[in-house]
Amino acid sequence: MKLSSKFGIGLMAMLYITTNLNISCASDPILDLPVSAVTPGATNSAVTQSNIQKTICISGYTATIRPTSSYTTKLKIQQLKSLPYSRYGSTSTSLFEEDHLIPLELGGNPTSPLNLWPEPWNDAYGAHIKDVLENKLHKLVCSGSLNLITAQNAIATNWYSAYMTYILNQAPSTAPSAATGSISSPMPQPATTSSGVSTSLGSSSPSPATTSSSRPTGSTGKCKDGTYSFAATHRGMCSGHGGVLEFYS
Repeated sequence: MKLSSKFGIGLMAMLYITTNLNISCASDPILDLPVSAVTPGATNSAVTQSNIQKTICISGYTATIRPTSSYTTKLKIQQLKSLPYSRYGSTSTSLFEEDHLIPLELGGNPTSPLNLWPEPWNDAYGAHIKDVLENKLHKLVCSGSLNLITAQNAIATNWYSAYMTYILNQAPSTAPSAATGSISSPMPQPATTSSGVSTSLGSSSPSPATTSSSRPTGSTGKCKDGTYSFAATHRGMCSGHGGVLEFYS
């Protein structure tokens, strides 16, 4: 093999590792959460608690409203090239799933950019983990064990906290509660109640454990944007979230 060929192969390998490093080595679930300022979550006004047995609980329903791959891929590329999701340091579409924060099977809006973001696929806390939570919440909602709005708020406010509550059975007291008042689809702007309180999912409900005496079990620090970190070390904690507000351990 010619030296130039060997060099070319080596360079390609280095580029692959560099491109994938930020995505595959993440160990902090906070890095896989969407940024609520731009992705608060949005609901589908056609889905309500009263009609779930005729909509989301019917097998095959989501296939009838799912956006085309050309639409989601175009949006994914746009988001990966701009803040805040350019923080991943990669525009390789195969490394991400353009995911609905509030999934279609829980009455999420199919096409609103407020409900779609490029979620890392292969991270320890990536899309495959969120899928487990989505299926569990869908089952609970359709069986009547969980209110639709409660499920929507839980996954929109902090889906990893909801994962700990509903899948790992940890810290049940910190599970997000349903927002007060009616929830409406925030397209293009979050709706407001008559009192002026935003009903945009992911922003109207307080984040889990927002008081000084209560915080998510296992969290090791709080970031300046109000989110929590579960990083094992202080190094790199709250990267992309404004820095560390408080260390817990």
